[in-house]
Amino acid sequence: MADVLHLPDADTALREASEWVARLQADDVSPQDRTRFEAWRSASPRNARAYDELMGTWRRFAAAGRTVRKVSFGNAMQHAAGARRRLGVLGVAAATVLAILAAAWWWQPSPSHFATGIGEHASIALPDGSHVELNSNSAMTVDYSDAARVIRLERGEAFFTVAHAPERPFWVVAGRAWVRAVGTEFNVYRMGESVRVTVREGEVKVATVPKREAPSDAVLESVPASLLEAGQQVDLGARPASVRALPGPDIDRQTSWRSGTIYFENRPLKEVIAEIGRYTPLHIELSPKVQQITIGGTFQTNPQGAEALLSMLQDGLGLEVRRDGKQHVYVE
Repeated sequence: MADVLHLPDADTALREASEWVARLQADDVSPQDRTRFEAWRSASPRNARAYDELMGTWRRFAAAGRTVRKVSFGNAMQHAAGARRRLGVLGVAAATVLAILAAAWWWQPSPSHFATGIGEHASIALPDGSHVELNSNSAMTVDYSDAARVIRLERGEAFFTVAHAPERPFWVVAGRAWVRAVGTEFNVYRMGESVRVTVREGEVKVATVPKREAPSDAVLESVPASLLEAGQQVDLGARPASVRALPGPDIDRQTSWRSGTIYFENRPLKEVIAEIGRYTPLHIELSPKVQQITIGGTFQTNPQGAEALLSMLQDGLGLEVRRDGKQHVYVE
């Protein structure tokens, strides 16, 4: 029987092309990388076409970057989506990747701002090789200097993968909560005045400072601080910090939003609604009698995930779901 050649579909070609665009612009691209790229490109006309289309948009972003100093991820996403429509390129993922690449190319020494809307998820490559993932309805400001790397998380949640650079401490500031890292992976979730820090790899030092000022080791050494290792979590806020250890599965669940889903297991409905409410413009209100019902399941981190939960409550549990206008839902 003759061999059958399976050509890549449009989505696969587009995803792989976006990965090659990012890889070939990296500082550490190798001759072996370029050889593999040429082999991939020549394997299919669809591969070559997807790469050429994405590179055309990349070059337009690069040209614009000489005049843009402050970056809004939302604006970059809109530009990328517009370019995708003009070129006829399929796939939302490619627009996201292009927005990431545009942010990296537009980088300037002055502070840069990144934000996501409700249900959006941003992945941002920083100029030192570090990487940030922003969850739904989140915002941060990035301010790099020769002496320090400072991220100010203004709202929401972010996962940080920090490039090792002991001479340039990596700081995350969320209100009065400080997190200091050198090379590690950790999650920061700002919940009003409380800040939850979860370490996946390496270790970080955390503290609550009495007043707002520029982060520094001198200030950090003058206040009570905690050292968090991989698998540990702490809530910083008005109460004294209490470090707790989490099993691996719990760490995975608490950062599962990075893959576009959130998972609940025997959680009170009140807590589930509070969490999934971050991913929808709906205001979901519960009657007192249903708040402590325990449920479980996996839901998308977008408005469709909230709609799936409401359908489950109505069709699966027999609860009444009433909609008062477009944005208000009452469950009893």
